[in-house]
Amino acid sequence: MNWLPVSAFLLIAILYLRHRLNAREQLRQIDQMIQTIGEGGRPSSFILHGEKNLQRIGIGLEKLADQRDRLESQISREGFNLQAILASMMEGVMVVDVGRVIRLVNDSFLALFNLKTSPVGRGALHTLRDASIEAVLRKALTTGEAQFREIALTAPKRHLALSAAPVRDSAGAILGVAATFHDITRIKQLEEVRRDFVANVSHELRTPLSIFQGYVELLRENPELPREEIGRTLQVLSKHSTRLNALVEDLLSIARLESRQDNLTLAPWDAVTFLSAVEEDWRLKFQAQEVRFRLEIAPDAPSICVDHFKLEQVFNNLLENALKYTPPGGAVTIAAARARATGGDPGKDLEIRVSDTGTGIAPADLPHIFQRFYRADKARSRALGGTGLGLSIVKHIVQIHGGSVRAESEIGSGSTFIIRLPGA
Repeated sequence: MNWLPVSAFLLIAILYLRHRLNAREQLRQIDQMIQTIGEGGRPSSFILHGEKNLQRIGIGLEKLADQRDRLESQISREGFNLQAILASMMEGVMVVDVGRVIRLVNDSFLALFNLKTSPVGRGALHTLRDASIEAVLRKALTTGEAQFREIALTAPKRHLALSAAPVRDSAGAILGVAATFHDITRIKQLEEVRRDFVANVSHELRTPLSIFQGYVELLRENPELPREEIGRTLQVLSKHSTRLNALVEDLLSIARLESRQDNLTLAPWDAVTFLSAVEEDWRLKFQAQEVRFRLEIAPDAPSICVDHFKLEQVFNNLLENALKYTPPGGAVTIAAARARATGGDPGKDLEIRVSDTGTGIAPADLPHIFQRFYRADKARSRALGGTGLGLSIVKHIVQIHGGSVRAESEIGSGSTFIIRLPGA
């Protein structure tokens, strides 16, 4: 009966082969599950038939996939929050690694440096081409301390406040630097305007005050001066006293307008009535200088609401300038009409043009004439008693009414100041 051992051997071999095949299939399933999880997917099932150990492996893989999904969801939320914060920041943000290679930037950074494409993956020096920024980043990396510096860019021309702070891991090792760029160009411009304003005021006050001092000393040291000489001296003092008073009044007007301390007292404004009164006030002055004064009011000039007193200041300043620079035989015209809207259709705004046939304004001076103390013809303006603040006051008054003012001029062909005021 030798067939029994052979049969038993064959049966064992068949069972062993079947076990190996089942094990191979289970291993293939496990390998496929791990590969799917590793690629970011999720297996359709984690069930493994067979021993309990295999079932525990399936349960373990399912827990691993669940934990990975939670981590990915958390990373996605944190990434969204980070992007939202960076996108909402007005400051430019750049993060570099220890090799000063850019790893992260926001949109404000791209705008500040006029970059059309993302610089991530490129060196900071190669991207920004600014040695001072590179020096700040290097110092923050080597010292491990936050660095602060003001940076002046040439293209585009801007002033930036740069703060660079090291980024560390949980063990304290430096991983890179987070740099924040704050645009302080406007602040620098305002500081420059303030310095110029103080310098200009000091310069404008110095001349009449020095004249005052000189003539007062003359009168004190020579009490027996002839009556005619005393009269001439007092006349000079009176002239410069008037100039000082005008300067102080204009400075106070500018201060009140800029600080919004004066409230507008708005009332309906009729062009014919108001401008006719202006014409009557200035008629004698124009006649004395042999300058014609014309008033042109279109029938369709719209009604507007303005502060009558402040608008009177506007016309007084403009007419005073026109009269100063228009020679005898010339003309000054005030024209009021309905402004044209976009497309040429009639609008609701009022447009007023104050034109003269005077000396005109040079193209280089035209963009600056509304600045405080700016004079196109400095010597002549001072000789005529100007403070250099009249057109700045005009601009402020028109703007607080919600309007705009601009000038057109050519040398030898006169000037035109165009005021646009919103309709009632």
